[in-house]
Amino acid sequence: MAARGLNKALRWFPHSTEDHHLEEDEGSNERRSLLRSHLEQVVPVTDLDEEPNASSSAVKEPKTVALKVSMHCHCCARKVEKQISKMEGVVSFKVELENKKVTVVGNVNPMEVLESICKVMKSAQILAAT
Repeated sequence: MAARGLNKALRWFPHSTEDHHLEEDEGSNERRSLLRSHLEQVVPVTDLDEEPNASSSAVKEPKTVALKVSMHCHCCARKVEKQISKMEGVVSFKVELENKKVTVVGNVNPMEVLESICKVMKSAQILAAT
């Protein structure tokens, strides 16, 4: 009786594992060739962003963005600090809990700063951007 159960179970397994490995190798070789062909078409993104007349050594002036943020405690202020420190282009920032004011200096877009802070705080608004 045990032999009959074993025979039933063995019907579900392939008889030769070598054929299975051969099929996997052919599939992986095909994928590798497709990957190689697509690599030749890759275009660096930095080439598309640069203007033809702009020099690559030009340095942008840092902007100052002042925001009013609904901070109630030190934990709120720490959340804002952590979120701003993750942003690219930020040179410096100052969080004033007493005045509920955040000042960010750097190569940043004011709307991106606002969106970033709104991810961790209920409300924020831009006071000034220069």
